[in-house]
Amino acid sequence: MSPIAEDLLFAPVTELSAQLRARRITSLDLTEAYLDRIARLAPGLNAFKTVTADLAREQARAADAEIRGGRWRGPLHGVPYGAKDLFATAGIPTGWGFEPLNDQVPDADATVVRKLREAGAVLLGKLAMVEFAGGLGYRFANASSSGPGRNPWNRERWTGGSSSGSGAAVAAGLVGFALGTETWGSILCPSAFCGLTGLRPTYGRVSRAGAMVCAWTFDKVGPITRAASDCRIVLDAIAGHDPADPSSSAEPASFARGRTRAPGSLRGAIIPQDFTVKGAEPEVKEAFDRALGTLAAAGLNLEPAKLPEFPASEVAGVLITAEALSSFENFYRDGRVHALKDAYAPWQPEINRALTGADVMKAWRMRRVLQEKTAEFFARYDFLVSPNFLSVAPPVDRDFLETLPYADPVGAIGNACGLPAIALPCGFGRDHMPAGFQIMAAPYAEGLLLDLGERFQGRTDFHRQHPPTA
Repeated sequence: MSPIAEDLLFAPVTELSAQLRARRITSLDLTEAYLDRIARLAPGLNAFKTVTADLAREQARAADAEIRGGRWRGPLHGVPYGAKDLFATAGIPTGWGFEPLNDQVPDADATVVRKLREAGAVLLGKLAMVEFAGGLGYRFANASSSGPGRNPWNRERWTGGSSSGSGAAVAAGLVGFALGTETWGSILCPSAFCGLTGLRPTYGRVSRAGAMVCAWTFDKVGPITRAASDCRIVLDAIAGHDPADPSSSAEPASFARGRTRAPGSLRGAIIPQDFTVKGAEPEVKEAFDRALGTLAAAGLNLEPAKLPEFPASEVAGVLITAEALSSFENFYRDGRVHALKDAYAPWQPEINRALTGADVMKAWRMRRVLQEKTAEFFARYDFLVSPNFLSVAPPVDRDFLETLPYADPVGAIGNACGLPAIALPCGFGRDHMPAGFQIMAAPYAEGLLLDLGERFQGRTDFHRQHPPTA
C-alpha cells in the first residue's frame, strides 16, 4: 500500500469507506496516519484525553483481515474515530473531564461504543471535554482536565464545548468522525465554531447507557462529522432502542436517503436573530443570508416566522440546574467538587439555594406547555432555519459571559423539547473563522434533516474545507 495522503485524513467517512472496501487503503495504514497526526497536533489543541494506540491497531488489523476475507460489516468498517471522554470504555480511563476522575476505569463499554465496535469502527481514543460536560456551569475554556479546547482554525480561539475535543479532533483531521453529547449546545456549538457538521438527535433516539449523566431528561448522544452524509452513517449505526436505557425510544430507526417529501412541498420557517446585540458579527449574518439563498435555490420554500412566545430559556435553565445538581450530588457530599476548575461550579447549591421544589414542578408543567406549543409550530412548518451562533468562536482566554452574551431561543426550545437539529457550516466570519447555521425539525425527523443537509452540501463546499495549518 502507498502512504496515506494527508488530505485523505480530512475526507468524509463516505470516501474513507469506499477506499477501504475497495482495498485501495488499509485500515491499519489509515489508523497509523491518524495516530501520527494525533502525536504531532493533538497536544497543542488539547483534543485527546487518552490515545488508545494499541487497541486501535488491533481493531484495524482485525478490520483489514475481515475485509480481505470478504466480510464487510458496513460503511464504518475500518474507519477510525474518537469518543468523548464520558462514554464508558472497558479497561480505558474515562474521566468526564474532571481531574480527580482521571484514573476512573469502567469494566464495560457504553452501548454506543459497543455498537460502533460491532460496526467495525476503530477507536483511536477518548476525546477531551469540559468537566462534567458543563453541567455545573463554566465561564472559561480551561474548565477541563485536558486544558482549554483550542480551535484548529486558530489556536487562540475556543473549540466550543462541552464536546471540545470532538470538535477539535474532527476539524484537525485527527479522526474520521467523533461522538459527542448535548445537554444544551454541546454538539451544535463545536460544530459551528470548527466548521463541521453535527447532528443532535431526538431525545431518546440514541442510547445513553454507559454514558455520564449530566441532566437526565436533556442529554442526547450524536455524531460530529464533516458531512451530513457521514452523520447519516453514524446515526444509523448507533440509534435504536436499548433495554439498558429506559429512556431510549422504540421509534423505528431508519434514516435511508430520500424518504422525505419533495423539497417544493416542504414548508420552512426562517427564525431571524438580532444581529444588533453586543458581540454579534455582520459577517456571520452575511454567511447565514447566503445559506438561505442556497436553500431557496435548492427548491425549498422558506418564510419568516416567530417561535412560540414562551420563557423557554428560563424553563430549560431551571430544569438542567436541578437535574445536574442531583447528578453530581455525591461530589458535593464528599468535597471533590471543589477540585472543579470553574470558581463558581462548586458553589452551585448555594447560588441556587432559592430554587425550590415548587419551582422545579412549575418548570416541569411549563415544559409540557412548551412542548404543546412547539408541536403546534411544527404542524405548520416542516423545519426551521436559524443561525447557530451570532459570532465566530470567541478567544480561548476570555470569559464566555462577556464574549457570548446573547440568548439562544432556538437551542432552548430544541433542548427543552428534545428536538433534533443539524449544524451545517456556511462560510467564514472574521479572521476566516468558520460560521454555521442550524436546521431543526419535529421529533424523529432526523431523516428530513439529513436530506436537507445533503441537499445544501451538494451545492456548497464548506464541509470540505479544513484549517490550512492544522
